[in-house]
Amino acid sequence: MASQVNVYTGAQTNVAWRTDKVHIATGTNAVTFQVNVANVANAGVTSDTIYSNAIVIPANSGMDMFVGVGNFITIAGGNASVSEIGTDSSGNAAVMAL
Repeated sequence: MASQVNVYTGAQTNVAWRTDKVHIATGTNAVTFQVNVANVANAGVTSDTIYSNAIVIPANSGMDMFVGVGNFITIAGGNASVSEIGTDSSGNAAVMAL
């Protein structure tokens, strides 16, 4: 039995991610993507990010990116959909202990 995949549309801020990767599909506008690292002690969001700069995903395109299970994604720009892909365990190494 397949598990349900979460799909979000539009701009998103600090959404806790359940899989190790994300697929981002854009429409007529480009969007930016960033991952904030989760605090293992309390599962809260930190100001630390995985990518040194936000990633720009061009209009009318798709991209798969690493997130890390439990980290938080932010999508700026309203014309996109983001889907969970990958597994729910292999990204644990990206979760930072503070």
